[in-house]
Amino acid sequence: MNSGLVSVVVPSYNYASYLDGRIESILNQTYKNIEVIIIDDCSPDNSVEVLQKYASNPRVTLVAKDKNSGWISTNNQGVELAKGEFVLFAQCDDTCELTMVERLVEAMHKHPSAGISFCRSLLVNDSGDSLGEDFDGREEAFKDLCMNNILLNKWQMARFLFNACVIPNLSAVLIRKECFGVVGNFSHDYRVCSDWEWYFRVVEHYDVAYICSPLNYFMQHDATIRSSTKERIVFEEYIRLLLSSLKKINLTYMERCRARIRVMTLWSEHLLPPSLASMTNFPYHLSCVLRLDAVTVIFLPLTLVFRAFSLFRKVIRKVSGL
Repeated sequence: MNSGLVSVVVPSYNYASYLDGRIESILNQTYKNIEVIIIDDCSPDNSVEVLQKYASNPRVTLVAKDKNSGWISTNNQGVELAKGEFVLFAQCDDTCELTMVERLVEAMHKHPSAGISFCRSLLVNDSGDSLGEDFDGREEAFKDLCMNNILLNKWQMARFLFNACVIPNLSAVLIRKECFGVVGNFSHDYRVCSDWEWYFRVVEHYDVAYICSPLNYFMQHDATIRSSTKERIVFEEYIRLLLSSLKKINLTYMERCRARIRVMTLWSEHLLPPSLASMTNFPYHLSCVLRLDAVTVIFLPLTLVFRAFSLFRKVIRKVSGL
């Protein structure tokens, strides 16, 4: 391990038009102790051709795979190649402020108990227009605590993660490489939630440093892992991850009830308004809940009522506005 070195892993797949902006945003960081590991996962477009121009840079290692293996395997390969004290996964369609790495490293030095540091993200579309910040959609407890830079302890972060994946974009996260030795790599048991599940494992051992500035630009478009994965898989992973984590977190009785309501609320959003997919998937998802934590099913009728009421209010507002 090279002390102070940041290994920036760029998993590349089929986003040739974004690559120049992504790589330049890394190479021009104010923090200069960086190595860049670009792994192209057998892109069908001209990504490798675009990336070849950076191969001669002494800070860049380019790996062009001849067989596609998916983002989880690519990220884990990047961890194995990384020589740095820290690792950052720079998704190939995102960009960032040129001070982002420096700020994240400073947070790590300030908080040695932190296994990861992450910053707020600005959501942008394909044209670069701002769609708001990820912070806007957070629960009030998170907003109240994280208005300023802060160290979140393990207990706090585990509870926030249960309510939502409050670290929605790997591009905004700096990781101590030692974390992988302690908790393992990203799991192939999850396709959509592998990063979320990994964060749960990290906060069993480490605190988390948070930077309130939006230094990362998180691209929003249709061709994402989550939007391209069928609903059956998405909600099975949500249910499995959260109910499995419920058993690991030391919660009070009321916190456990609220956590179960949260899981059923997520599922209710899938069930109402009803679709062919949600109805077809109902027996499968129900069996998942019963297998993992049967008590949780008790809260499903309540969340369905709240969901139906919420939809009804939206209809009334829409009609009233006509």
